[in-house]
Amino acid sequence: MVCPACNAPAPDGARFCPACGARTVDGVLPPIRRRRVVVTGMGAITSLAPTAEETWQRIVAGETGIRAAANLDDGPHACLVRGDVDVSRVPQRVLTGKVARNASRFTLWVAEAAAEALIQAGLIGEDLEPLADLSEAGAVVGTCMGGTQDDYLAAWDRYQAQGEARVAPHLHVMFPHNLAAYNIQARWGMGGPSLTLATACATGAQTIGEAFREVQMGYAPVMVAGAVESTSHPMWVAGFAAMRALPTDSNDDPDKASRPFDASRAGFVLGEGAAALVLESLEHAQARGATILAEILGFATSNDAYHPIAPIPEGTGAARAIHGALADAGLSPDEVDHVNAHAASTPAGDAAEAAAIRLVFGERADSIPVTSIKGAVGHCMGASGAIETMVAVRTLTDQLIPPTRNYRNPDPAIALDIVHGEARPAEVNVISKHSFGLGGQNACLIVGRYRD
Repeated sequence: MVCPACNAPAPDGARFCPACGARTVDGVLPPIRRRRVVVTGMGAITSLAPTAEETWQRIVAGETGIRAAANLDDGPHACLVRGDVDVSRVPQRVLTGKVARNASRFTLWVAEAAAEALIQAGLIGEDLEPLADLSEAGAVVGTCMGGTQDDYLAAWDRYQAQGEARVAPHLHVMFPHNLAAYNIQARWGMGGPSLTLATACATGAQTIGEAFREVQMGYAPVMVAGAVESTSHPMWVAGFAAMRALPTDSNDDPDKASRPFDASRAGFVLGEGAAALVLESLEHAQARGATILAEILGFATSNDAYHPIAPIPEGTGAARAIHGALADAGLSPDEVDHVNAHAASTPAGDAAEAAAIRLVFGERADSIPVTSIKGAVGHCMGASGAIETMVAVRTLTDQLIPPTRNYRNPDPAIALDIVHGEARPAEVNVISKHSFGLGGQNACLIVGRYRD
């Protein structure tokens, strides 16, 4: 086809001219029609492994990436354990040369996760070159801090000590949050929707939810949804230690530090990493013969409107998000087979989530299997929901619920069916994936087993 504005050639069916950017389809947005949205690729980098596949296998095996942090010393820091990424194992294939030197750590990680996801989806080859037209594809990437602590603080120190002349010219294309989405879209020529989100620990799930909306409403045929967090800077620990949010009872035994839902839970353990999912319309995936991993059925967010740090104890804010996501999916609570919980291992947060589960699922709450993976990878902040959604998809494809590490002492205030000890085979068709964060942020995804 030919662009009506500039007469340049454009791919058949393209809504935008690749030469001048003009609309090629009647100059209007596509009609609003709810499209089915499927997952066709996934990638991840965690403290367990630099890929989604190995991360999943090690979570199912009951392993943990939480260990003593190399840059924390007893005395200045009360909590000495973290779920750090082994940077020596992280590939650097996507961004190279000057582009890589001018990119922050968080950008490098999520770009690699996106590459893994796009390769699995069959949209790029092992050589990272596109196998399909990605000009209308887009990206939603989330992070709490981006490169603020990794890059901006070091630049500030140089500025203080040596003045303006020592500020790097690439500083402002390095640490800002939106540079991750830019680098992904620039690398593969994705000219479609572009969003950057920062909604605390609900970020990862919300990036997937917003990408779901873009595809569902017809604004893009393909979206990369990713989230990332780099948390190894000591100020991350210092800030949460000041809030008394971290456990201080496991410095000599890091394996046992994160204990989601357990009666002895004493705070969350910081983790870091990235995950990315490829979402596309069912029609688009089928037309190119893609392997479909799962389907995103519904999404909703809410706010507790209660307190900047503490969740509302009754769980009503979280329950609104879960109810909203189920309504968006056209499902009842009775159709949910499994809960992939936020459960960060905090006394108040885990209890509030349990209360929300009871509000939504009623008498069934006791019998729905619930799991949290934060005992395996730590609380990866903005990246958590994305990593956990990857695990939810694998639960559907493998029909296997991973265990909640370190759940040994049932809490009467929780009283749920917490999967623990070892992975549990189960028939799982619908999962409710929860993510909650500071500032009262709540997000819920309903993820389903793909059915024709």
